[in-house]
Amino acid sequence: MSDDRVPVLIVGGSLVGLSTALFLAGEKIPCLLVERHPGTSVHPRAVGYYPRTLEILRAAGLEETVLQAAAGFKDHTLRAGLESLTGQVFWSRDELAGGDELDDLTPSRMVLLPQDRLEPLLRSRAELLGARTSYGTELVSFEADASGVTSVLRDRADGTERTVRSDYLVGADGPRSLVRETLGVPRHGRGVISHQLSMAFTAHMREALDGRRFSVAHVQNDEVTGILVHDDTLTEGTLVVAYNPAEGDSLDDFTDERCVHLVRAAIGVPDLEVRIRSRFPWEMAEFASEEYRRGRIFLAGDAAHVIPPTGGYGSNTGIADAHNLAWKLASVIRGTAGAGLLDSYDAERRPLGDFVANQGALELAVRSNTATDEQRAQIADPLSVTMGYRYVSDAVLTGSGDEAAEPPAVVDPRTTGGRPGTRAPHLLVESQGKEISTLDLFGGGFTLLAGEDADPWSESAGSAAEQLGIRLTVHRTGGSRGQVLHPVTGDFTEAYGIGPQGAVLVRPDGFVAWRSHGAAAGPADELGTVLRRLLARDS
Repeated sequence: MSDDRVPVLIVGGSLVGLSTALFLAGEKIPCLLVERHPGTSVHPRAVGYYPRTLEILRAAGLEETVLQAAAGFKDHTLRAGLESLTGQVFWSRDELAGGDELDDLTPSRMVLLPQDRLEPLLRSRAELLGARTSYGTELVSFEADASGVTSVLRDRADGTERTVRSDYLVGADGPRSLVRETLGVPRHGRGVISHQLSMAFTAHMREALDGRRFSVAHVQNDEVTGILVHDDTLTEGTLVVAYNPAEGDSLDDFTDERCVHLVRAAIGVPDLEVRIRSRFPWEMAEFASEEYRRGRIFLAGDAAHVIPPTGGYGSNTGIADAHNLAWKLASVIRGTAGAGLLDSYDAERRPLGDFVANQGALELAVRSNTATDEQRAQIADPLSVTMGYRYVSDAVLTGSGDEAAEPPAVVDPRTTGGRPGTRAPHLLVESQGKEISTLDLFGGGFTLLAGEDADPWSESAGSAAEQLGIRLTVHRTGGSRGQVLHPVTGDFTEAYGIGPQGAVLVRPDGFVAWRSHGAAAGPADELGTVLRRLLARDS
């Protein structure tokens, strides 16, 4: 008999595990997160988050909090190659400034916020919504059967063990995932490319920065070659350098004295007072798991895919994994979807994980000047990588007039046109006297967006949802009946690729599940059939 019982056990309390807990708690699904470390990350690690990630956090009620926490990084837009902060500048470009050009695409923006600042925000919000967390607790073993998973957990402080019985287990436990290794899930990819050490430090850098604010500084001089980033107080930073165990390099070589010397050389002030706060060794690698689901066990984030940090895709992709998985687990646990819905997690996220891992490796080749012309031609725009992909699974249906999907190639997200399997387009609309994004309509259930002359669709939605026991919210994009959306920018029918009598069904994760370009002879029956198929329901 187990000591504890919970619908979902999450292993790993970093960004992806915390995001999984947040999204499940938002769906009112009890979950327990266990993390072997005593608390959230003390090391900055990941820093940049693309607009799609902020859209996801917006839906979870956390975007404004994140934006406030990141406000001090607003002007950190300069990427440069230099001898040191006080030395010669080899090249520079302002790559994160502005953002007004995204107004037609998204209500969100890219932000910089070190991981050690973001994780506590995710944790606080998840716990507020009801998620349980247990830090200083490690997974010892687990065993799955037809009805659930039994896991053995150990308290790292006193060594006591306990068992937890869960319906499902999510392995978000990093690149050396015990969950993945226990399952024996194989990986493919380029493997380990290099060994890196991140050194978090405290030092006064205001004078050396001389009014500049860097997103990334590529430092190269006779003493050190590496990546330097700094925070908004200009007193904390991280220096990342490579080392080579094959040539006899060891982590033991990086004493406090040596680390201080390297930081001083990167900043360019030989006698600068420096304190090393933490060291974080990691492997720059490209790995893609060949399974994201095995029965009742799922892999997410680095446990599923290890992406070279060039391009900054790793954390963003992992958070999107969690977002995709959470609503599906919630639907199955509540009994509003069949277990077959969970197959769509692997079908949708694994091809994308392969693609993004390859993109990170291609970006690395370009940055290191080793890319061929063919490799350069394969690189996609970051917004396309993070927002312009298309899912193909049984949780996406093509309607009449829709072409068959072609995964997982990505396109400019402005051109997805509301196709099934793509992110639902953003438009500014007025709803009940308030200006919002169409993205604010999604989450917590399915959403039907009906054209201004689509009375049969909007009037049939309620009965279809009631028969299935699901939440389905209906919005009209014109006319005067029901919850009417008045366009502020753009044209709804053009953006979503339907006519005035058509309708679009959007999933809880904000992806188009199905659409009809026009009217149907039996809209209630068709909606019922569509929803049953999307939710893997027999009845």
